[in-house]
Amino acid sequence: MAEHQIAGRDTYPLISVYMPTFNRSQMMQRAVASVLAQDYPNFELLIVDDCSSDDTWEVLNRLYGENSRIRLFRQEKGQGACAARNLAIKAAAGDFVTGIDDDDEFLPHRLSDMMANYDDQYSCICTSYFWDYGSVRKQLYPEQKIVRLPELLDAHCLSNQALVRKSRMLAQGGFDEQLAAFQDYDMWLRMVAAYGPALRLSDASYVVHVGHELGRITTSPKRLNAQAQFVEKHRGLMNERNLHNQAFYRRTMQNLPMSLGELLSSCRYGLVESKVRYYLKHRLAWAIRLRKQILNKGIKGLFGHK
Repeated sequence: MAEHQIAGRDTYPLISVYMPTFNRSQMMQRAVASVLAQDYPNFELLIVDDCSSDDTWEVLNRLYGENSRIRLFRQEKGQGACAARNLAIKAAAGDFVTGIDDDDEFLPHRLSDMMANYDDQYSCICTSYFWDYGSVRKQLYPEQKIVRLPELLDAHCLSNQALVRKSRMLAQGGFDEQLAAFQDYDMWLRMVAAYGPALRLSDASYVVHVGHELGRITTSPKRLNAQAQFVEKHRGLMNERNLHNQAFYRRTMQNLPMSLGELLSSCRYGLVESKVRYYLKHRLAWAIRLRKQILNKGIKGLFGHK
């Protein structure tokens, strides 16, 4: 049987799920529980504590030290999430790997859905996902799509986690530990460049929690430098369109408004919907602020105490 016909096998390939964690002894338990609740029968979870200063390591050992599906690791010196992921990937026993962040969660069918759709003609498999604002969930990329390199060079249109062969991840050197942000984008771009297009499934099976108050890399001041580093790293693959769209994304990070003329000029490079939405965001700033408040706190939050 051909290697890509995995979905028809009688046995289930082992999937190794990697999870870095740092100073989230309570929050990470939701992520762990969501992995243990998977309906896919053959997986392991590798948790790497990146030298937490709270009780994370103690909690991990107390709750999961005897669980046969969980393997625990600790970095004696904080090296960041990418180093933690790479440690877990190298130690993984499975032929396939995927990841979860310690403040996010899997829906129960995630591993089985990705494995059922795996085919080696794709460099990796990812899915639509939910952004959870606390009171409201928003689904991103709700359509199935084969994502090719030119489109991916325009913008990150996959997701932060994907299912991939461990051997391919190792061949590409794993996650770039020198990047302060965009590590997942960089990883999947390298995978697509090396092994062909990615498949993005329409069913959302991953939840990104953005409503909590603990810091996420999405709000890090290092993102601008990391974005410039990312573009420079992949400049040799980018054409004029890609570079223009990366510059547009940088503008959104800086929250700089666009004039109507700039919008019309920029639209010839694609991403029209995103650019129009961004243009209107600055023209309707009050409505955007109201929407964010509702997403984070619900309608009742509009009338609560500040």
